[in-house]
Amino acid sequence: MESVIKEIISPSGVYKAQIIKRSKDGLFTSQVFKWIEYDEEISEIIGEKGFWGVLYSTNSLTDTVESCMKVTIENLTNASAEKIII
Repeated sequence: MESVIKEIISPSGVYKAQIIKRSKDGLFTSQVFKWIEYDEEISEIIGEKGFWGVLYSTNSLTDTVESCMKVTIENLTNASAEKIII
């Protein structure tokens, strides 16, 4: 089982990244998401405004949170085109 160690949200709130610790080997990886809103009709039917869709997951594994954080911030910056300040 994996656990989310840290979540970083872009200034616009449209993008987010999660730093994930893998339980099987203790290594860290990350995922970048984008908030996707439903059409108004669908939103009324299912009762939700939208969902966090995965843009991509990094294949890189690191042994420290700090090194994973650097890669994650770079990936989030590339996806959102925003300056990410922690």
